[in-house]
Amino acid sequence: MQICAPLWLGIWGLAICLPALPARAQMPDKCWTLTELIDRALEYDGDVASGRWKVESAAARRRQAAAAKLLPRLRIDGESGLVPDAMGNVFNPPADTTGIPSLGPFVRTELQLVQPLYPFSLGRHLNEAANRGVDVEQSDLSQTQLDVAFAVKELYYGLLLAQDLSDLAQRVSEELASRAEELDDDPALSPSDRYKLRLAQLDLAKQQREVGDQLALARAALAWRTGLPSEVPLLLRAEGLAPVAASVPPLDELAAQAVGRRPEWRKLQAGLAAKQALAQAARAAYQPQVFIGGGLRYAVAPGRTDQRNPFVKDEFNFFNGGVFIGVRQSLEWHLLAADVDRARAEYRALEARVPGAQEGIRLDVRRAYLDYRRADRDLQDARKSRQLARQWLREARDDFEFDPQTIGELIAAFETWAGREQGYGEALYDFNLSVARLEKTTGGLELIRRDETP
Repeated sequence: MQICAPLWLGIWGLAICLPALPARAQMPDKCWTLTELIDRALEYDGDVASGRWKVESAAARRRQAAAAKLLPRLRIDGESGLVPDAMGNVFNPPADTTGIPSLGPFVRTELQLVQPLYPFSLGRHLNEAANRGVDVEQSDLSQTQLDVAFAVKELYYGLLLAQDLSDLAQRVSEELASRAEELDDDPALSPSDRYKLRLAQLDLAKQQREVGDQLALARAALAWRTGLPSEVPLLLRAEGLAPVAASVPPLDELAAQAVGRRPEWRKLQAGLAAKQALAQAARAAYQPQVFIGGGLRYAVAPGRTDQRNPFVKDEFNFFNGGVFIGVRQSLEWHLLAADVDRARAEYRALEARVPGAQEGIRLDVRRAYLDYRRADRDLQDARKSRQLARQWLREARDDFEFDPQTIGELIAAFETWAGREQGYGEALYDFNLSVARLEKTTGGLELIRRDETP
C-alpha cells in the first residue's frame, strides 16, 4: 500500500526542520482535537507572533498620529552647572577683574510649546492613513492565521489517514498469517499457491514497515507544527478518519461572501484608503500652516547680579515667556507638486488592481468549490468500491472454507480489498482537505461548526 506522495513529501519537508527547533516543555498526555491543535498552533507559530507585533507597531504609529493633533511639540529643556560669580552691572562693574573669580551654581529651564491651527484637514488625513495602516497589518495577520490553520488541518487529516492505513496493514497481515498457518501442512495446496501466499506476506511486511515509519513521521510533524514536545507521542481524540459534515452554500453565495472576507481584499481596500488620505495630505501642504507657539524661560545664578537693563543680555538670571501666532508657507511648489503626483500615482496603481482582484478571488473560490464537488463524488465512488470489495472478500472466504484450493482467489480478494480500503481512506483525506481549502479560500468562512470538528 502506497500513501499519496504529496502528503508525505510535505511531511518530509516539515520534518527536516525538527532538529533545529528548541526543546519544548514537557506536557502531560492528552488527546487533542483539531480545534485545540489549531488554537495552539496560532498561539505558538512564529509567523503569527511576528504578525501580531507588526499590528502592535502599526497601532503605535496610529497613536502617534493621533497625538500629533494636540501639542505635538511640548518639551522642557534644563541645564545646570558652574559659572564665574559676577556682582555689579555695566554702571558699577566689579573693582577687581584680575585673578580667578570664584564659581557659583546656575540653573536654566525652558518650556516650549507648539499647537497647529490650520489646515485642519492635514492631521485628519494623516490620522486616517495611520488607521488604515493598522488594517493592512491586521489583514496580513489574518492571512497568516488562515495559512497556519490550513497547514494544521492538512497534517491532522494526514495523521488520521496514516493511523487508518497502519491498522489496515495490521489486519491484513494477521489475516494472511492465520490463513498461512491453516494451510501450512495441507498437501492439497499447490506450489504456486504457496508461493503466492508467501510473496503476499513479504510484500505486506514491507508495506507495514513503511506505513509505520510514515505514521511516526506524521505524528512528529504535527507536533512540531503545533508547538508540542516531540518526546511525548501526540494522541488524537478522533479514533479514525471520517468525512466532515460540511454545510456548503451555492457557488454564487460563496463567491459573494469571499470577496468581503478575503484578507487580501481587505488589505487592498485599506491600502486604497491610506493612499487616498496621503494624497489629500500632500495637497494640504500647499496651504499655509498656522500655529500657536510660545513658552516660558527661567534661569537663576545666585553668584551673579540680576541685570535689570533690558538692553543687557543676561543668560543666567531671567524669567520671561510669551505666546505668539506663527505662519509657515512652503514655496517649493515644484517639490510639493511632485509629492502630490507621487501620491496620486501610488493610489491609481493600487486602484488598478481592484477589478483583477475581484475576479481572481471569484476564480479561486470557483476552483476550490469544483475541487470540493469532485472530491465529494470521488468519495461516493470510493465508498461503493469499498462495499463491492468487501462483498467479494466475504464470498472468497466462504469459497475457501469449502475448497482450500481457492487460496489464490482469496489472496486476490484480499489485495483488492486492501487497495480499496486504502483508496477510500485517501478519498476521505482529499474530501476533508477540499473542505478545509474551501474555508481558507473564502476567507475563513466556517463551513464546519467548531464543536463538530473531529
